Amino acid sequence: MHVERHDSLASFRKTAERFYLADPVRQTIPVTVLAAAGNYEAGPAPVLLTLHENRTVLGAYLRTPPFPAHIGALPDRDAAELVNALCEHDPDPGALLGPTEQVNRLAAAWCGRTGARGELRMRQRLYELHTPEFPAEVVGEERDFVRSDIPWLADWRAEYAREAVDIGVGTEPSEEKLRSFLDSGRVPVLWSDGVRPVAMAFHSTPKYGMSRIGNVYTPARFRRNGYGAAVTLAAARRAVEAGAERIVLFADLANPTSNSVYRRIGFRPVHDTDEIVLHRM
Repeated sequence: MHVERHDSLASFRKTAERFYLADPVRQTIPVTVLAAAGNYEAGPAPVLLTLHENRTVLGAYLRTPPFPAHIGALPDRDAAELVNALCEHDPDPGALLGPTEQVNRLAAAWCGRTGARGELRMRQRLYELHTPEFPAEVVGEERDFVRSDIPWLADWRAEYAREAVDIGVGTEPSEEKLRSFLDSGRVPVLWSDGVRPVAMAFHSTPKYGMSRIGNVYTPARFRRNGYGAAVTLAAARRAVEAGAERIVLFADLANPTSNSVYRRIGFRPVHDTDEIVLHRM
């Protein structure tokens, strides 16, 4: 088995895309990355690896700093063998992300080879929307996003990041980061009660029939009114109107309230994912 490192997302896509498209729901993160390839050209160089045996492509490995390495498309092979092959090209990935059993097996092998210490940072559950169940008691309505919303929406994203520990968003308000997020294909959806906005969500521009909802947030002063459920389903409806056939989202398993809400409005579990930090000793 040997590893090929790609110097561009275009080259990587040509080799790895079929692994991701075989199941765009389970591979929602790399599918979204490939759909927004231009957004990564100006930032830190991604690590883009494909694994080969003879002339057969076995799988793919993707890391776009500052995010963890996504290992969901690696082959079902001996973990030590995989780590030996990967470490030459990405000796210090910082963290690994993938289906729980797979990522824990690989992290253990990585720590055994490098002497690093693995630490679980987050455990999430991937959900897919089946039959939407809109909460009838919620007041308010969906409101269109306008560019003048950017300053306060940047504040809300920073608040969301502090609560959700989202390293990609950052805990300081940044209009520049929000604009970059929008330019990468994320579409904001807002819920208002009267004239005031009370909740937000974003959906990704549909790619290969799949759209992912994220950054769902209701400020603390507006909670317990069903706004989060309402804006999530509003984002799902917008994604369907834009061409999505399958709607997914991740929920932090440390937050039982959000998991309960998502199940109640029609989302069903797909699988659990772990993010494991690799602390170098």
